[in-house]
Amino acid sequence: MSHSVKLRAVSVLVLFAASSAAVACGGDRKLPKVDTSAGKVGVIDSAPASVATTVAAVLTDENVFALLDTAYSAMIATDQLAQRKSDGAVNQFAAKAVSENAVTRSGIKSTADRLNIAPVLPDRDVIRDQAKVMRDLESKSGADFTRAYLDRVIDTRKALMDEIDDALESGDVRQEPVRKFLGDVRVSLDAERKSAEDLRSKLGG
Repeated sequence: MSHSVKLRAVSVLVLFAASSAAVACGGDRKLPKVDTSAGKVGVIDSAPASVATTVAAVLTDENVFALLDTAYSAMIATDQLAQRKSDGAVNQFAAKAVSENAVTRSGIKSTADRLNIAPVLPDRDVIRDQAKVMRDLESKSGADFTRAYLDRVIDTRKALMDEIDDALESGDVRQEPVRKFLGDVRVSLDAERKSAEDLRSKLGG
């Protein structure tokens, strides 16, 4: 599947700048941050306005950390909603996901800082339906909410895993510590996906 297709399908992730590697070099880090994220959740945007509409074909170290931070912020928001609107095993799953993913998101930020990587998010196209998804979930209750929530969990984890796979296979993620970190994140995402699928299979419908 091409990046353009997957990026449209992944509603909590990010689009990338074709010139992101140049944007993220030392001199560009001094540029003022451009806020293209009004009303959006967890968006990192350190790219200058001149590249804000450019779409990348590959993932770089800079892109992937923006991808992860934005995705995890949106996932946490969805899981927090599920904590309020569910009970039993699904509520326990959501609470565990909030806790573990908050730790992962903190690790994303600290790893980027340690490796001196400035995350670059020049476009928020792929998270533009996050508010719509949240409104839709808010409007549901009971089993309808639970099914919609778990479907969302499964889809977003799968999509983010696909992005990580592409990043690792392309060779454009340059630093070995980043590659290892992405592998660890993928393992965690896969575990959540499997848990959500187990819960979803018990609901049917």
